Amino acid sequence: MLPKFLVPFYVSNKELIRVGSKFDGGYVVLIKSIVNTKHLITYGISDNFDFEKQFQKKSNCTLVSYDDSTNLKFWFLRLIKDLIKLLQLKIFKYDKIINIFKFIDFYFFYKKKNNNFYLKKISNRKNCLPFHKTINPKIKNFFLKIDIEGYEYEFFNQILKFEDKMTGFVIEFHQIEKHYYKIKKFINKLKHQKLIHIHGCTYSKINKKKIPEIMELSFANKIYLNNTKTKKYKKYPVKVLDNPNSKRHTQFILN
Repeated sequence: MLPKFLVPFYVSNKELIRVGSKFDGGYVVLIKSIVNTKHLITYGISDNFDFEKQFQKKSNCTLVSYDDSTNLKFWFLRLIKDLIKLLQLKIFKYDKIINIFKFIDFYFFYKKKNNNFYLKKISNRKNCLPFHKTINPKIKNFFLKIDIEGYEYEFFNQILKFEDKMTGFVIEFHQIEKHYYKIKKFINKLKHQKLIHIHGCTYSKINKKKIPEIMELSFANKIYLNNTKTKKYKKYPVKVLDNPNSKRHTQFILN
């Protein structure tokens, strides 16, 4: 059973939309958060930037993305692996063949006037870019996507500092059992952002707390919510919005 602090505020499904990939990399976002966003800042891309493309298309916002792993070597090795699979006839569908050359799409997408990509690891550790240096304190109405494989726990204080200027944010929490009380304290401290959706990452396992070890959480600024006192609850996953992170997986039921 979900602990109380992980139970989302009730938001009707018609107020929400899935942004990004059907499987891994997609997040459920409040529509009002999207249409009011002027700047999208994302941490963690790899080769999946569908979220960024779809969000920007719906909001016409500026975009800045950070990922230290998506370099030329990454794209070259990905291309070689996919070409080998193609020769072995393991890739034969048209969309899969087109996906082999995704680096071309990546290049031109981040070459657009209002888009920027930086090959940087976001962390307070040595030779990394600290979170606070990625946020201009003068900007307002910005949205965050955070998927940085465990480094998210370094930036809770900074998120709390800027939360009033954010239209919302999505974050993937890793090693939840280890960081359980940090997450609880962080969510309970939020004054302007409300948890509106939750999904268990199906690449993880159920931990001793009886919840998935990796979870995707969506938040929205409370100024866009009219029903934060509503006691009605939903079942998770939500059929019209959620999918497993891989089509071979089975969804986690969150009670």
